[in-house]
Parts: sequence; structure tokens; C-alpha cells
Amino acid sequence: MAEPRYGDYCLFFSLLNIVALNQPSLGFVEGGFGLLNLYFYHQAQQGKMQSWHSHILIASLTITISYAVYTADLRAGSAYWLLVLPPLYCLLTGSKRGLFYTIALSLPAIAILFIKSDPENYLGYRSVINFVLAYFLSYVICYLYENQYTTRDITLQKMAFQDPLTGAKNRHALKLFFEEFNKKPIDPFLGEPQETHLLIVDIDYFKSVNDEFGHDVGDSVLIEITELLHYYTDNDQVYRIGGEEFLIVLQKHDGKQAFSFAETIRRNIENSVFRYHQQNIKITVSIGIAQLNKGQTFKEFFKVADKNLYSAKNKGRNLVHHDTMNISEAM
Repeated sequence: MAEPRYGDYCLFFSLLNIVALNQPSLGFVEGGFGLLNLYFYHQAQQGKMQSWHSHILIASLTITISYAVYTADLRAGSAYWLLVLPPLYCLLTGSKRGLFYTIALSLPAIAILFIKSDPENYLGYRSVINFVLAYFLSYVICYLYENQYTTRDITLQKMAFQDPLTGAKNRHALKLFFEEFNKKPIDPFLGEPQETHLLIVDIDYFKSVNDEFGHDVGDSVLIEITELLHYYTDNDQVYRIGGEEFLIVLQKHDGKQAFSFAETIRRNIENSVFRYHQQNIKITVSIGIAQLNKGQTFKEFFKVADKNLYSAKNKGRNLVHHDTMNISEAM
């Protein structure tokens, strides 16, 4: 069975008002809104939803409900539909813009209630106050729920894509980067796409740090190394891919620029001092560089990058290796 949509409900109320309740004008307004809603639903299903669609949807929904409240008898409870609008504003446009729409509609809504009231049974101020409290309370409830949902979503994303110890991104985030990199189309008007290089940074003899000073000190070293990598590059481009292995994404860098960047990182880490009580711990890293090409899978890239990293380690560690150049060529 197909899932009902807002447009279906609007068309149902449209027929109800035209056929049974003898309110053709309201019925046609609801029918128009229902068809518009079904159109937006179809666009969303096709992945063609535009930002202006939500604004048109909000405007049409506001007009429909306001017109229903204005034309219908208040004793029928049509004013209750106004309480639906603040949560929808919050959900469709966000909390800040939703609050603006909520406040903007509150004044004409109160005016309609006064105009539509029976002069003999005038709508008292206490009733208006109750309506205003319920009206804004519906927004507050939605805001609190949306804020809690957003906070929880951010927390879950961090748990899924962020290394809990160092704060760097993890392998899941790196796989997502590979997918987005391969999906991104090449602009034919920009000519050859700019090169992207990935650096694998491996801490030399890290096991000896854990064995001599303990894993707590080793964890502190990993955190400080991550802070250094974040300092020299964009936070979004640093990934922890193993126990003591990190990866850095360098976009818009050719081979020489990537090599020079890697050398800068290697020298700065070599010249840094990691302190443990009264002892100084010296750390060095080996770095392998590989160019990332369109269509290259996660496993294919790591096969090339690991080869360059192990070449750096086999040549004595504390150096940078790129399979297409050596230090003299890079300088």
C-alpha cells in the first residue's frame, strides 16, 4: 500500500469542503495546495528538489490555513490548524528562520481571531493569551526536538567518522572521501584537473615508545603528532588509518609541492621535543607520497602508497619517498 502524503490529505479535505460542507472557495484553495504539494513530493522523489520549493510550500501552506481560519466558523475549530504552522516552519526552514515565520504569522493570526469573533461573545484576552502560549509552545517543542536531534546526529557522525583518541578522521571517513572524489565530475572548461596527492605518515619505532614509557605516553605522543599535523594542514584533511599511521590529503599540489610539504612536516616533527616527566622523547616519521587518480579504488591507492612508505623505511627511516622523484629532484 502506498504511503499517504500531505497532498493526498489536502485533496481529501478539498473534496469534503466542496461536496459536503458547501465551501467551494476553501475547497479550491486546498485543492491547489494539494496538487502543489504532490508536485514537490514528486520532485523530491526524483532528486530534483530546489531550495525555493520549501519557501513556496511554506507560503502556500500558510495561505491555505489562514484562508481556512478566516472563512470558516471559529466554532468549528479551524483556528487549531494555526498550531500546526510553527513546527512546520521549524522543520522546513530551520530554527532561526522558523522563529521569524512564527512571529510574523502570529500578528495576523491574532487579528483574524478578533475579527472572526462573535461581538456578543467577544473573544477574551485570556483566550488570546492561551492561543499565543499554545502557538509558541508548539514551536518551542519542535525547536527542542530538532536541536536534540541535530546534537545527537553530530555526535553519531563523530563516532562514525572520527578517531576517538586523536580527533583525526578515521578510515570510514577516508573511504567516503574516495567515493566523493571519484564521483566528482571533471569540468571540461578547466582543462586538466589539478593533482591530488596523499601522504602516509608513519611514526618510526613507535613500538619502542610504548615498550619503554607505556601506552599512556604513546597515546599522548599520538595526540601531539595529530595536533602538529592539524597545525600544518587543514583539519579536514588529516586521517588516522592505523595505530601509528596517518594520512594527509593534499589537493591542488603537484609532485614537487607535495614532496616539499612532506619534508616540512618531517623536519618539524624531528625538531619537536615530546616530554615525559624529566625525559625528552625524540620522534621521527617516514612519509610515503602517491598521486590519487580518478577511478582509483581505496585498495589500489594503498598498494602504491604503502610501497612508497616501506621504501622510505627501508632506506633508513626519517625521510620522504615519492616513486617519481628523489630529494635532489624535489629541491
